[in-house]
Amino acid sequence: KNFFLVGLFFAVLTAKCYPQIGVDGGILRPELFIGKYGVGLIFLLSGLSLQTSELTNALSYVKLNGLVQLAIFGFWPFLIGLPLKGLLTTAFSGLIPPALIDGLLILSTLPTTVNMCIMLTSASGGNVATSICNAVLSNMAGILVTPALLFRFFGTQIRLPFLQMVLKLCKK
Repeated sequence: KNFFLVGLFFAVLTAKCYPQIGVDGGILRPELFIGKYGVGLIFLLSGLSLQTSELTNALSYVKLNGLVQLAIFGFWPFLIGLPLKGLLTTAFSGLIPPALIDGLLILSTLPTTVNMCIMLTSASGGNVATSICNAVLSNMAGILVTPALLFRFFGTQIRLPFLQMVLKLCKK
C-alpha cells in the first residue's frame, strides 16, 4: 500500500550506502537514463494509459487549469517565496548565506517537474490527465514567466542566447 514511501526510503538508503552507483558515468548512467529518457518514458507510459478524450476533457477545465497555473506562478513565488526570503534574511542572517536564500526564492518561481507531477498524482489517485496538461502548460509558460518573475524580484537584467536556449529545451 505504501510502496512509494518504502521505495523512496530504500532508494535513499541505497544511495547513502553505495553512492558510486549513481554518479555520472557510473553503472546506472543517471545522466543518460534519468535526465534524457526518464521524463519521456514517464510521459509515454502515462500517455498510453490515457485516452485522447481524457486529455481533451482535462484541457476543457479552464478554471481548474487557470487556478493551478496561478498557484504555481502566483501563490508560490509571492506568498511563499518572498515571505520565506524575508524570514530567513531577518531571522537567520548570519547562519544562511544570502546566495542560498536567493536560490530558494528562485526555486519558488520554477514550474513543477513533469515526472513528479504525474507520479504523485497517480500515486494519490488524482486526475492524471489534468496533471499532465498542467505540467505541460506550466513548463511551457515557465519559459517566459520564470525570467519575468526573476526580473521582478531581483531587478537586474542579463543577456542570454534566447533562441539557442529554446532550441536546447526542445531537444530535451
